[in-house]
Amino acid sequence: MASTFGPRLWRRSTASVPPARSLGRRMTVHAAAALIAFAALQVWLVASAVSAGAPSALIIVALIMLVALALPIARMTERHWYHLSRQALASRGLHQRFRRDTRRLWAAALILPFLWVSGAMAATDAIAAIAH
Repeated sequence: MASTFGPRLWRRSTASVPPARSLGRRMTVHAAAALIAFAALQVWLVASAVSAGAPSALIIVALIMLVALALPIARMTERHWYHLSRQALASRGLHQRFRRDTRRLWAAALILPFLWVSGAMAATDAIAAIAH
């Protein structure tokens, strides 16, 4: 017998868990966007540091850091989630791990350029003070 009052809107429906296969693609998007944000922040910070008097070799070291550290770490994270999404079934625990890893990825992309450039500036000042 059908209800005369329509669907029950007051009941909370259980949130469905998205398929595990989509997590690999989503992590690829997050890794690419985080790398772009990391590179943009690093370029902006290094350019402002060089204009403030830092040595121009800082630009080369910043690019080396991007290529040698940031790209492999982002690629490893992306590859890990690609393989994990192909092997795992969708579950709440898997999605919690995904959210945790995306938070870590974005925190690293947004915080590390500031820490690195400020550390490089402090080291440059210390080396200049020792040299004089």
